[in-house]
Amino acid sequence: MEVCSQKRCTVCGACISACPQNCISLKTNEYGFDYPIINNNLCIKCGKCRSVCHIINGVKKEYPRKAFAVWSNNPDDRKTSASGGAASVFYQKVLSEGGYCFGAAYDKDLNVVIKGYNSQRVTEFKQSKYVHSYMNDSYNEIKALLNDNQKVIFIGLPCQIAALKSFLHKEYDNLLLVDLVCHGTPPISYLNEHIQYISNITKSKIDSVQFREDNVFCFSAYSDYEKKYSAHSSIDTYLLSFINCLTYYDSCYECEYACNERSSDITIGDFWGLGLEIPFDHPYTGAISLVLTNSTKGDLFFDSVKKDLFCEERTVAEALKGNAQLNSPSERNSDRDSFLSLYLNQGFEHATYEIYKRLIKKNKIILFKNNIKNKLRITAKKILRK
Repeated sequence: MEVCSQKRCTVCGACISACPQNCISLKTNEYGFDYPIINNNLCIKCGKCRSVCHIINGVKKEYPRKAFAVWSNNPDDRKTSASGGAASVFYQKVLSEGGYCFGAAYDKDLNVVIKGYNSQRVTEFKQSKYVHSYMNDSYNEIKALLNDNQKVIFIGLPCQIAALKSFLHKEYDNLLLVDLVCHGTPPISYLNEHIQYISNITKSKIDSVQFREDNVFCFSAYSDYEKKYSAHSSIDTYLLSFINCLTYYDSCYECEYACNERSSDITIGDFWGLGLEIPFDHPYTGAISLVLTNSTKGDLFFDSVKKDLFCEERTVAEALKGNAQLNSPSERNSDRDSFLSLYLNQGFEHATYEIYKRLIKKNKIILFKNNIKNKLRITAKKILRK
C-alpha cells in the first residue's frame, strides 16, 4: 500500500518519520527509484502518514518580496562554494547565535543525507549535490530542537521544505527555511552505479565526488584526496543525463514547487540571466548567488547578514526570468522511456551511454579542439611577452 501515488511522491520520508508503528520503509523498484511502502500487517490505520504528506495536504506558498545578486565577502567561502557562498554565510550566522544547521552531506557510502550540526562541520554542506537526498530522522530531530527553543536553519529542496512544514503542523519563530532552486533529482542508485563504474575503470576506491569545479559543471571523483576521474558535463554520463532531465523522479516532472510562489522564507540558487536586460556593473566573474526573500522572517534574517555579503537588489522579474525552474518543472526527456527500458537489462552506465553515445563522441571532439585552441592562445601570449 502507498501513502500517495508514486507518480506524485517526492520521497521526502515524512510519512516514515511520523509512523508510530515503524511500518513504512523505502523499497527500490526495478528502475532504481526508492519509494515508501506500507507493511499492511503492522499498519493500525492511524492516518498519521497521510496527515504529514505535503502532496495530500498542500502547503502555503508566497510570491517573492525581493531579489538580490549576492556573493560572500569571504574569498575562501566563494572558492569552496558551488555558487556565491550565500548558504555558507547563512549557516555561520545561525552558528554564531548558538543555533543548529541542517543541510545535505555525504555519508560514508557517498549517499546524500540530511544532517544537523551546531559546529563547523557545516562545511560538509558545501557544494551542489545533484541527487536525491534522504531526510532520515531529521524531521523529529528538528521538531525536538524547536520545542526546546533552539534556533534552527534548514536548507534543502523545495519539496523537503514543504514536507517539514507539513510534518510540524505549525509555524515556529525559531525556524528559518531556505529552499534551493531545483531542476529535479535522480535516485541515489544511479549515482552509486556511476561511482562504481569510475572505481572499476580507475582501479581505486572512490571516497568523494564533486559535480562542479570553478563554476563549471564537471564530474570529479577522488580517492584519498587524489583526483582519479574528471569529465565535463557534456561527456560525463551522470551529469549529461542530469542536465538533460533524463533521470529524475517522476514527481520532478510535475513538481508543485517549480513555480513563482515559494514555500520557504528564503530561496537561493545561481543568478542565471543576471545583467542580460538590466546592466550589472561590477567587475566580478565568479559564481553569483540569487537570493529571494519570501516572508517577513526571511527579510529580517537577510538584513542581518548583509554585512557579510556583496549584495545588490535586483528585480524579482529578472530573477524569475533567468531561472526556468522558478516558472515551471523540468520537461520530461523524450528518451525517458527508452532509458528505463535499457536500464532494466543494462543498468545505468550502459543505458545512459546508449542514449547519448553519438552526442558524447561529438562533444569529445569539440572539447579536444577547444583544448588545443586554448593551449595555442596561452603559447602565443608567452611568445608576445618575450
